[in-house]
Amino acid sequence: MAFAGFAGILDTSFLIPIIALYARSLGASEAQAGFIAGLYSMVAIPASIVAGVLIDRFGRRRMLALGLLWDSVSMLLYALVTSPAQLALVRVFHALGGSLVFPAFIARSREVSGERVGLGLGLMLAPVALAIAVGSGSAGVATAFLGYSISFTLIALILAVAGLLALTLPPRPEERAWRGLRGVASGLREVAPSVIAGLWVIFVLYVALGIIVGGLATSLVKAEILEEREARLVAGISVSLASLVAVAFFIISGLVADRFGIPLVLLYSSIAGSLGFTVAAVNPVTVGVVAGLTVFGIGLAGLMLVSTILVSNAPPKARGTSIGLQQVLNIVGVALGAPLGGVLAETGPKPLLLVAATVTLLALAVAPQTGKR
Repeated sequence: MAFAGFAGILDTSFLIPIIALYARSLGASEAQAGFIAGLYSMVAIPASIVAGVLIDRFGRRRMLALGLLWDSVSMLLYALVTSPAQLALVRVFHALGGSLVFPAFIARSREVSGERVGLGLGLMLAPVALAIAVGSGSAGVATAFLGYSISFTLIALILAVAGLLALTLPPRPEERAWRGLRGVASGLREVAPSVIAGLWVIFVLYVALGIIVGGLATSLVKAEILEEREARLVAGISVSLASLVAVAFFIISGLVADRFGIPLVLLYSSIAGSLGFTVAAVNPVTVGVVAGLTVFGIGLAGLMLVSTILVSNAPPKARGTSIGLQQVLNIVGVALGAPLGGVLAETGPKPLLLVAATVTLLALAVAPQTGKR
C-alpha cells in the first residue's frame, strides 16, 4: 500500500516542474505550453468526482490497480509523443486514469487503519509526501542526464510494478458496500459536517500552496532579491524540504490525533503553517524562505491529515466519492491560489507570504466541526 501511494503521486510530481518545458521542446508556444500544463487539472476536476463514484461501485483494490496501470501507460505515451497536439491528448488521458489513484488509495488506507485512524492514515500519507519531494526534486536532473523518453519510461515501470502489486491486495468487505447513487448521497448526508470541514481544510491549504507555487519565485525576482534561476531553485528546494518534513509529521500528527484528538492537530498545524510563511516574510532572502517553508511542512502534514480523516469518516458506501471530492478541492485550491500568487508577486515577497500565512489560518474556522475523531 505504501509503495502504491508513493508511485501514484510520483508521476504527477515528476511532471509538474518539466511538463511546460517538454511541450516547448516539441514545438509548442509559451501559451500552448501553459495550456498543456494546466490541462491535467482541468480534466481531473470533473474526473475526480466520477472516479470517486467508480471506486465505491467497483471497489478500492480494482480501481487502485487500474489507476496505477493506466498511469503507467500514460507515462509511456508521454515518451512517444512527437507534437504538442499529441501531448495535449496524453494529458487528458493521464488525468482520466490518474484521478482514480488517490481516492482509491486513501479509501483503502482508511479501511485497513483499524482503531488507530490517525496513525494508519499518517503512515500511508508519508510516502505520498516523499513522492512529492523525490518527484519534483529529481525531474530536472533526471531529464537533463537521461532525456525525457528514458525518464518517462522509468516512471512507467515503477507504476506498472505498483499496479501489479495492488492486484495482489486481499479483498475487503467494504468493497461490497455499494448501494447505488442514492446510497452515496445518503452516506454523504450522514456525515455532512465532517466532510464539509475536511473539504474546507484541504481547500485553504492548497490555496496557500497555490499562492507560493504561482508567485514566490516571481516575487523574489521582482523585488531584485534573487536572479530568476536562483529564485526558481530556492522555491523548488523550499517546497521539497517542506515535503520531506511532512513525511515525519504525517506520522507524528497521526499519533497526536489518536491520542489527543483532531482539534489539537488542526490548531498546531494551522499555526505552524502560518508561522512558516511569516518567518519567510520577515526575512525574504534565501535562508529565510527555505527556513520558513521548512516549518510550513509541519502544517502541510497536519492539515492534510486532518482533512483526510474528516472526509474518510464517510461510510464505506460513499467513502470513495467523499475522497474524490477532496481531490477536487485541492485542485481547485491550487487553480485559484496560483493566479492570486501571480498578482501578489507584483507587490513583492512579503505581502505574498503574509497573505499565504493568513489563508492558512482560515483552516481553524472548522474547528468546532472536527470533534475528537
